Amino acid sequence: MLAALALGGCASLTSPPPVALAPPSAPGSQIPGREASTLDTVLVNAIAQIGKPYRWGGESPQTGFDCSGLIQYVVAQAGVPIPRNSYAQAAALPAVSPERIRPGDLVFFNTTGQPFSHVGIYIGGDQFVSALNPRVGVAVQSLRIPYWADRLDGVRRPFAPELLAANDR
Repeated sequence: MLAALALGGCASLTSPPPVALAPPSAPGSQIPGREASTLDTVLVNAIAQIGKPYRWGGESPQTGFDCSGLIQYVVAQAGVPIPRNSYAQAAALPAVSPERIRPGDLVFFNTTGQPFSHVGIYIGGDQFVSALNPRVGVAVQSLRIPYWADRLDGVRRPFAPELLAANDR
């Protein structure tokens, strides 16, 4: 319960049902150059924020982050503007099949009884970076921890706007 309260800074409304995460080893899952570059930039920027402080409503490395503030900041550094709260972020980005998850993708969780109430950045090896709480700050967590595994809602890919348009064709 304490974890749910600490992670509630990214509260959301309603959404589709949860999905399970599968290993990223699906054949034919190569990512085109520009999309891969976006994911690489998200990944590098996420890792650079590890150790930064947590702050409810925070959205900068200087003052700290909450979960969705971290995502908005990191994804914007890759040239992808997204909304501020986790539910809106999930709604704004294309869903990715869990079998096709890649480092740099966003992982969403139901931590407050509301879908998409927490978000992190997948870094590979079943791990993600997230702004957790004031005690831990921005840190790496494992998707294998039952708390996270049981609450995973889905995966989204932070496409740049021009990639989104090209992908819709």
